[in-house]
Amino acid sequence: MTGYMIDVDIGGTFTDCYVTTPTGRLIRKTPTTGYNLSVGFMRAIRAAAEELGIGFADLLAETELIRYSTTVAMNKLIERKGPRLALITTEGFEDVIYIGKGSQWADGLTVTEQRDVSAIDKPLPLIPREMVLGVRERIDSNGDVVRPLDEADFVERLRELVDRGARGFVVSLVWSYANPAHEQRVRQLIEQEYPDAYLGSMPITLSSEIVNKRLEYPRTMTTILNAYLHRALSDEIRGIGDELRSAGYDRSLMLVHNSGGMADSLRTTAVQTYNGGPVAGLIGSGYLGNVYGYENVIFTDMGGTSFDVGLVVAGSTRFYQFRPVVDRWLVDMTVLETKSIGAGGGSIAWVDESLGNRLQVGPRSAGSDPGPVAYAQGGTEPTVTDADVVLGYLDPEYFHGGQIALDRERAARAIRNRIARPLGVSVEEAAVLIKRIGRVT
Repeated sequence: MTGYMIDVDIGGTFTDCYVTTPTGRLIRKTPTTGYNLSVGFMRAIRAAAEELGIGFADLLAETELIRYSTTVAMNKLIERKGPRLALITTEGFEDVIYIGKGSQWADGLTVTEQRDVSAIDKPLPLIPREMVLGVRERIDSNGDVVRPLDEADFVERLRELVDRGARGFVVSLVWSYANPAHEQRVRQLIEQEYPDAYLGSMPITLSSEIVNKRLEYPRTMTTILNAYLHRALSDEIRGIGDELRSAGYDRSLMLVHNSGGMADSLRTTAVQTYNGGPVAGLIGSGYLGNVYGYENVIFTDMGGTSFDVGLVVAGSTRFYQFRPVVDRWLVDMTVLETKSIGAGGGSIAWVDESLGNRLQVGPRSAGSDPGPVAYAQGGTEPTVTDADVVLGYLDPEYFHGGQIALDRERAARAIRNRIARPLGVSVEEAAVLIKRIGRVT
């Protein structure tokens, strides 16, 4: 290798930059900038350039490749911060995603959770029923048109979806993988009504382009998840790409996929990046295990929003989910087996009064701004990190290599006011409860 290789991972709280040089390697960590992820991305590379003793532009000019893994898509889904979408499907199939498959109630749950039948329910849908439109059309399994698309009826009812707040469209028609003509025509009609020149223009996702396979439920859910995550990831990648080009980097920005591979950012769908960060860590753990002669490795990653775990067995990471599930939904994808829960260092602890003052941790996260209360950046809601500070697991004087001073008193005060008093326990007991719930949620 004659140049540099840069690997960047953006998590909910910190952005990590790993630079491979012709003679060695170095690591730099900077806070994630949630308001604009490209800022933290570039800061991490600038910090690496400063450590190397070369100019920022010189480092990028001599970089052969930049690889990027992220948990942004996963975090958006965990926190349910996606846009309000509309689903357009074949008339008579409007309830497919709500009926699901027979096992939908258990998808994404642990064995222990599945045993508690009285507490189990189907996941709250990403698209509410009033945002589903059944269009008059039908294509059979051979791809032949049985019932032509009723365009006039569709256009008239399309306006109702927009009036209800649609900010994106998912189009998943029956047998569209055999003949996508009607899905393509639906997209044309939407674009005619709301062209790019209008402020009301919205992204349109076709199932025949995302998962061109049979089985209505997983095909539709994969497309919905892609649309749900697309905007946040698209804005992020566009911003990072623009910053890199402005700084002189003219090569590819590669994104890590949850299949264990990677591709150029322009040839990647949003749903392929879901869990990309943990999968990159799993692949790296397999490599390190091989270096040190360990065939069986447990990989873990404590992030700001999530906690991830994966296994290296007999020296291999190539164990794929038999029934791949993203969050609580069955999808039709090739996904490496890892598990993620909404319990990271920045996960917010709160008391749910509707459940009789039950302590909950997550899925909301304080992120890096304002971050945990102990960061003294304006945060008011206690997190797992604040519990760690109160219990002495973190050194307030040497957090993040001494770059961030933690305020233990602020953390203790927030836990006292938000958790300890409502539960009638001491601050230390409340911190222990936060740790316990955050560990097993």
